[in-house]
Amino acid sequence: MNEGTTIAGQIERLIVRLDGAAVCDACVTDRLNLSVTAQANVVTCALGGTRGFERQKDECTLCGSARTVIRRTAR
Repeated sequence: MNEGTTIAGQIERLIVRLDGAAVCDACVTDRLNLSVTAQANVVTCALGGTRGFERQKDECTLCGSARTVIRRTAR
């Protein structure tokens, strides 16, 4: 199975497409029509700190809420 078709692959591609913009798990869930935020949370926690992805408290670019967000800082 192609990683791009998995939920994890879809989440990673969304974050990369946002090109450095911070996004919270709730917005990831909404954008990808996932059933629960926990699906996004598991993936974003695993991505944080790897391959240029960082997770921290900040303002979500999409909803404007101060939450834990993820962004990709390196290509």
